[in-house]
Amino acid sequence: MEDCERVILLGLDGLGRAEIQSFLTPESLTVLEDTLQTGCYADLKSTNPPWTPCAWPSFLSGRNPGKHGVFDFFTNNGYDKNLIDRSSVDSPTLFEVADQTGITPIAVNYPVTHPSPDLDNGAVVPGYLATEDVEFSPSQLREEYEDEYGKYVIYPEYGADSDAVQEYTRVARHRRDMARFLDTRYEWDLMAVQFQVTDSIFHDLDDREKIRQVLENVDDFVGDIINLGDDDTNVFIASDHGMGDYEWTFYVNSWLAENGYCETTTGEEQYFRQAKDELKGESGEKGPSSIVSAVGAAASALSAVGLSPRRIHQGLGTVGLDKTVERLLPEDALVAAQNQVVDHENSVAYQLLFNSLGVHLNVEGRESNGQVSPEEYDDVREELINDLSQVRDPDGNLVFDDVLPREEVYEGKHLEDAPDIVLVPRDYQYDVSGSIVDTFRRYPHKNHKPEGILISNRDLDIDPETGASIYDVAPTVAAALGLPVDSETDGEVLGPFEADERVDWDELAGEYREVADSESGPTDDVEDRLADLGYME
Repeated sequence: MEDCERVILLGLDGLGRAEIQSFLTPESLTVLEDTLQTGCYADLKSTNPPWTPCAWPSFLSGRNPGKHGVFDFFTNNGYDKNLIDRSSVDSPTLFEVADQTGITPIAVNYPVTHPSPDLDNGAVVPGYLATEDVEFSPSQLREEYEDEYGKYVIYPEYGADSDAVQEYTRVARHRRDMARFLDTRYEWDLMAVQFQVTDSIFHDLDDREKIRQVLENVDDFVGDIINLGDDDTNVFIASDHGMGDYEWTFYVNSWLAENGYCETTTGEEQYFRQAKDELKGESGEKGPSSIVSAVGAAASALSAVGLSPRRIHQGLGTVGLDKTVERLLPEDALVAAQNQVVDHENSVAYQLLFNSLGVHLNVEGRESNGQVSPEEYDDVREELINDLSQVRDPDGNLVFDDVLPREEVYEGKHLEDAPDIVLVPRDYQYDVSGSIVDTFRRYPHKNHKPEGILISNRDLDIDPETGASIYDVAPTVAAALGLPVDSETDGEVLGPFEADERVDWDELAGEYREVADSESGPTDDVEDRLADLGYME
């Protein structure tokens, strides 16, 4: 397109003011600081919930989850769950639309972009939630890159105790190197590169100095990518959500069970589902390790004498195994050997997806063994909303700022796929877990907050009091590129850019669902990585 201005779009997962402000100086995060001094720096409101799997599709499409259909790491099929991929996102992305209009896009490491579509003009290197051996688009790119730079990796080894800074930096460097590699092969108009490690470090590391070192290295890589453009290139640096302190885990299915909404049954021990290799006994030998056998035997004995699942961890202490579990899996200790799961078919309500921050009702005609008739639906939902609104933690504080019907949060053709009730934790200080253990667990840690950041080398004229929305990114970048803005967007065009034309991106992108012939592959390894970061509890 003749009127296309080049754009560099950099995604830094998980960065918010609260955690990076002290680092954001000319002596530390130099590139970010220099960029905002020439343009703008604003808060960027995320999706609800502010989780990676639904936020990045909204970032790239400009549409709320009710339109693109992703609310969690998983989609549900009845009572079953499936890990999401590109086919789960029912909206075209910014770079797919750009490609269809003759613009050349480069997309590196953005989550939920696998399997990648075959672009006519550009390239896609998938990121988070893809398997390590995922195919790139075009397919020969991986081999060509690895011949020059060595093996391309998506994921760090979480908990790399030997040198965490080096490990996270090694992984982040691949994003910079891939951008440089593709810059030599394409006359690109849109260079979109995402860094996931800026989120992972807050989940994985407690040492602020190590976190600062990783962020400074990423900042250097961001500068190298910006240098691939010129003085006229529009630069946007944004995060999908922020990060901050959490104080509690609230086990909503345990609460639902205690209050007569949810039934439980014996199922696969969640502890073994989440265990790391050392407890799986996967050191080259088949079968469980001696530690796993000991924990399993102890748990079975405790269960046999009628001990409640939520007290099994305490019981492990009487046989000397609790400290072993805590040493190896401190974040999973309370679900060690837990063998109670939701009996979905016989429940009225439950949290089905791991991180949706929502409660599903078991509705007749919608679920295979629904317990709530369509005539009862509104009354049951209203009663449950009122009950959940009154839940208090052991300190006497309300757990939720809001408990809302889904139609007050989302809109679009996938509204029916959303949880029936949406939970908004008070100040986002509470994880909401579906495990059947104690109703509350005091658990100080870092997790996602709704306010990310937006930095640009252009003045985007953003009200500092209200900030911008994650839905604003795609239409703003589209306008900067000279693309038609999506008529279905939930965002606005920011700053000096103008939307000369509005078109439904579904029509403009054409067959964006046509992907390469390669399969996504087994997802067990990806799910284990989610468990390592606490997303599968």
